Amino acid sequence: MSEICWNTLIFVPSTKPTNCHKFTTGFYSSLYFDIRMGAYNVLKEIGLSDGETKVYLALLKRGSSRVAKIKDETKLHRTTIYDFLEKLQKKGLVSYVVKNNVKYYTGTEPEKLIDYLNEKRLSVENVLPELLKMRSKNIPSVSVEVYEGVEGIKTVLNDIIRNGENVYGSGIDENKWHGISKQLMTYYFRKLEERNIKEKLLTLEGSPYKNSKVSEYKYLPKDSFNLTATLLYKNKVVNIIWEPLTAIMITSDALHDSCKKHFDILWKHASKTNKISKK
Repeated sequence: MSEICWNTLIFVPSTKPTNCHKFTTGFYSSLYFDIRMGAYNVLKEIGLSDGETKVYLALLKRGSSRVAKIKDETKLHRTTIYDFLEKLQKKGLVSYVVKNNVKYYTGTEPEKLIDYLNEKRLSVENVLPELLKMRSKNIPSVSVEVYEGVEGIKTVLNDIIRNGENVYGSGIDENKWHGISKQLMTYYFRKLEERNIKEKLLTLEGSPYKNSKVSEYKYLPKDSFNLTATLLYKNKVVNIIWEPLTAIMITSDALHDSCKKHFDILWKHASKTNKISKK
């Protein structure tokens, strides 16, 4: 089936010919636009504001620049650019030199973004014990949490990685999982392998899925296959509704154990051999 904030992959605009911005149609212009938008979205996700993101990307593209050049690139107001530059300097993402009484700003190497994220992570880790104590006082024996959209799925996958226990899934349609985000699922599988977390997955006969280092599949006929994906791990039961994309996480030892018994029965009778129907 990507702690995502801390480990989000960083897309950096690749070096292009200086006239690349002149393309308005065609493959190269769309590819360059996709890369820039990918970088823009990721930088926003890790906590940079809209203006900070535009200024940082402009500096990566143009190199050492005066504020006037940054203004030309970003179309932002001059006074707000100074504000964004100051905030980026505090984050360690921008530096400057003075030449002839004029400041020239430079975006620090993109690898610095990892340092920025690690600093944020360290700050959270320092207060985490206190936060856990505060939460543990009011944790009910049974809880229901609803998560919406791609961010909700990230929350569930992060929880699986964090708990580090094996996963039992039914109603698995990998096309739908990868349709959420191939990058997210690639990251998820890599973390499963790193942490030696295994999956047992029940899917539909004829599905083109094969066993991997972390995932073992068994196949059910259509009349036994549940279209609603269900994941079991630790003391949690997670149901995935695809339209609209929603994850319902129930924390309950009793419900988890009951669902696990039902899963074990299905697993016992499911086929190890994938019967691909002939059309």
